[in-house]
Amino acid sequence: MSGHNHKWSEAYLLAIEKMNEHIERADDGTFILNVEDGSSIGINDPVVFADLRRSLDVTNKMIREGEVRPGDVA
Repeated sequence: MSGHNHKWSEAYLLAIEKMNEHIERADDGTFILNVEDGSSIGINDPVVFADLRRSLDVTNKMIREGEVRPGDVA
């Protein structure tokens, strides 16, 4: 892995750790992110935050549509 890719991977992993502290489960098994922006929780790259938030939205959509069971997603 090149140094550039490693840097991005590390940025995403750190951001995921920070976001996980602010995610709760709804009654329907979907995920609720309790922050509006990444900078409020120490994620200073808005692209990383937006990518992860979009992934969470896609996961929630898949849960709501029955493509994924809530218990299958940690």
